[in-house]
Amino acid sequence: MVNLRIDLPEGFLDEEVRNGYTVTSKAKRAWAVQIDLLIKLDEVCKKYGLRYFADSGTLLGAARDHGFIPWDDDIDVTMLRADYEKLKEVADKEFEYPYFYQDMYRDEGLIRPHAQLRNCETTGYLPQEEDRPYNKGIFLDIFPLDVLPDNDLEFKIHIAKVKTLWRTIEYGGYTKDAPHKLKGKIFRLLTGGIYKFTDVKKMFARYEKLCAKYNGTDNHRMSYVVHSRGKEKNMFRKEWWDETVMLPFEFIEVPAPAGYDSRLRQEFKDYMTPRNVAAGHPGAILDPDLPYDEFIRRRKKKRAAARAKKKKEESRQ
Repeated sequence: MVNLRIDLPEGFLDEEVRNGYTVTSKAKRAWAVQIDLLIKLDEVCKKYGLRYFADSGTLLGAARDHGFIPWDDDIDVTMLRADYEKLKEVADKEFEYPYFYQDMYRDEGLIRPHAQLRNCETTGYLPQEEDRPYNKGIFLDIFPLDVLPDNDLEFKIHIAKVKTLWRTIEYGGYTKDAPHKLKGKIFRLLTGGIYKFTDVKKMFARYEKLCAKYNGTDNHRMSYVVHSRGKEKNMFRKEWWDETVMLPFEFIEVPAPAGYDSRLRQEFKDYMTPRNVAAGHPGAILDPDLPYDEFIRRRKKKRAAARAKKKKEESRQ
């Protein structure tokens, strides 16, 4: 297993059954890498007085299970936009190898609207990103929260603008292996191929500025805008994040918004009742024992061998 900066409790890496779901030792090792990433993030945030919060499945797991949801495969945190921007400014100085703060400004070819903190000595592979040339270490997701209009009409217009700009970036930047190929072609046609003539980093900066348009206002709606897509279940009250409380998570504690109960009920309703449903990233491969560059090398070699075998078999027919 990759070397970590944290001390793990005795038996933490042992396989166990939680809520009827078997968590393997390898999954536990991936969890340990993610907890190490979280502790590193926590150190940097404390150094600069930045606030972050467990969110999504991580917040649900902390509130209900006091740790990972057994079938989840990552850690999610949110930050208010101002703190998120400050973290971005200090990231290159504070996250040294094997840590890597990843966003569209730092990693060529990346098309993702939020940041991730990765461990470069591990593998966090997603099948839809097969041929993209960026860091694929095990990761922790960092989502920025932005204030939204309270007025319903203004809200709908703003959401539409954000979604349109993001789709222009997303579909325009997809490589040949990406999903939604037809959607991408149609959208690029409708936008007049604007992506080809625009610096993607400048375009992404415009997108982030648009997302942050209502920050600092007295509006009460707040969300991670693109992820929510304007859905009511992902619209939260700004005041839920006014204060921080600590919740147990495995062998550490994580910060949560004081209004976490309202936030979780908004999205999950009766969140205290466990439901073994699909979570995490379908098809993801998390390998805490293998650097991602070596994983990719082996995978390319295997694919090349498979193609050669197929070609040889076809030539015999």
